[in-house]
Amino acid sequence: MIGTSLDKYEVLQKVGEGGMATVYRGRHSTLKRDVAIKVLHPHLSSSPRNRKRFAREARAIEHLRHPNILEIFDYSGLDASECYIITEFVKGDTLSDLIRARGHLPSEVVTILGLDLSKALSYAHRGGILHRDLKPDNVMLRVDGVVKLMDFGIARFLDESQVTMTGALVGSPAFMSPEQAKEMPLDQRSDLFALGTLMFFLATGTLPFSGSNASLILKNVIESNRPSVAELAPKMSAALADVIERLMATNPDERFNTASEVEEALLPVLAESNVDPDDNRWCLWAFIEAPDLYEVRLEEHLSQVLLFRGKERLAAGDHLSALRLFNRLLAMDEDNEEILALVQGLHVEPARSVGSRPLMALVAVLFVLGSVGYAWVVSERSHEQAATPKETPLATNPLPVQAAPAPASVIEPAEQPIIAGEPAIPVAPPSLTPRPRPPPRNPSPVFTVSPPQPETSPKDDPGSLVLRNTNELIGRIRIDGKDVGNTRNTSPFALPPGVHQVEVHSPRIITKAFEVTVHPGEELFKQLDLQPRPAQVVFDANDYGASCVVWVNEMTVGALGDIGYETEILRPNEKHQVEVRCEGLPAKLHSYDTLVGKENFPAP
Repeated sequence: MIGTSLDKYEVLQKVGEGGMATVYRGRHSTLKRDVAIKVLHPHLSSSPRNRKRFAREARAIEHLRHPNILEIFDYSGLDASECYIITEFVKGDTLSDLIRARGHLPSEVVTILGLDLSKALSYAHRGGILHRDLKPDNVMLRVDGVVKLMDFGIARFLDESQVTMTGALVGSPAFMSPEQAKEMPLDQRSDLFALGTLMFFLATGTLPFSGSNASLILKNVIESNRPSVAELAPKMSAALADVIERLMATNPDERFNTASEVEEALLPVLAESNVDPDDNRWCLWAFIEAPDLYEVRLEEHLSQVLLFRGKERLAAGDHLSALRLFNRLLAMDEDNEEILALVQGLHVEPARSVGSRPLMALVAVLFVLGSVGYAWVVSERSHEQAATPKETPLATNPLPVQAAPAPASVIEPAEQPIIAGEPAIPVAPPSLTPRPRPPPRNPSPVFTVSPPQPETSPKDDPGSLVLRNTNELIGRIRIDGKDVGNTRNTSPFALPPGVHQVEVHSPRIITKAFEVTVHPGEELFKQLDLQPRPAQVVFDANDYGASCVVWVNEMTVGALGDIGYETEILRPNEKHQVEVRCEGLPAKLHSYDTLVGKENFPAP
């Protein structure tokens, strides 16, 4: 196929192949734009019925427009010789490639990836679209650090096809939800289970469910036969472990209900570590460019931030929360004398063996719980034991740990530890081949309540904030409650050092509110991803019965009685087709070119 053309697209080179399709790099013959051409395997596209289904699903998802979802440009017609999708071409690597190169990722990187994927899923779910096949091969990390979720259309198409030519279940058994493994009806919580499985894999480098064949893997998925994530990654954030365990609950009712709830649960994980994903030091681009340097810098940063937060929570009497932080620090540095002394201060003799180091803080947790009426029995593992010891099993439905607010003098990025003489992050093409880690540096001074101000700028010098709009939507900007203009303004806003509340609002967009910390003399950049405010289509109960089913853009939304006789329409400025199907009656189809606020659906 290389060297040929599919319609107006030249096929240049093969870049990958999977169980569903072969992917080529191509170029639009007139626009000269590089694209990805995903050609479905013949056994999936040979029948006319499958071609019609594929075209229907392609039409349903071609309107997905989100920074973290792969954009679809075109797709083949029913009469084309090949069945294919044309998408944007992403220069980067899949998460599978990344794990093969790194083994596993730091908790903070996993959290940032989880946040971006949660945003993508939340957007798709609001439009009534499930992914059904979320896995590392379907997520790409672009060279500039942008996460791209792929293959929505193929996942839906294959869900209806159900089996391959060999009779094997379509999909990835290791990332399936229990209800998908049992071929039960699916909802958005099935995608959330897959997200938890993916994050488990990224944090540990190990699949939670294993087996010698697909049937055994699915059996383990259904029965939840797996280790806890913290057992395999003692250095990981306990707050992140809580989120992953809840995502992977066997019972869907014990998971998060929506991807938006996952976002809310992941933000405190970064707040606890004082890591801002928009900061050039901690963003995904920085990790891609210099992963070894990133990890060394992160451990030095965490050794101070987590110690300070742990002391703060001890002083507040929250011993359990403090010891969770100390447990992570001891996993990173088993001989940290200051933390050992803090644990001993609770009248617990910590174990000193390498095999027992993640249990030191855990023993203290058991002592504290025992002091209020619980009886616990703890058996230490011997010094010679090579296996990583287990931590206390997590609850079936743990709640995300909310990070306690810290004084501005502690959480402001400019006052985080600065590594003397640290080289700038190189601006070079990222390499995912494993590299030897640089030698450890001398530890930075312990965090204090009042760290010294940067020498490069007087503490009262103003900073500035630059807001960059990523699309054409316009909104008014309020900073600390004061209107300062609209998003067309690209000039910096001068602000005094400190924490500021920013809000972008308009009747046509979803209000975006966030907090920024401005430091003396700093120019802070913040990107805005403004989303249009959804519109609603309202149905009259006198016209349509509760059992009538609503379809939007040929995708089912649900029965009118279940959705409360109205449905939300994303991207209201685009054309949408809304249809009501009632048993025994002709279907009613109505098209909307634009939608504003609430629109009434016409009577039959």
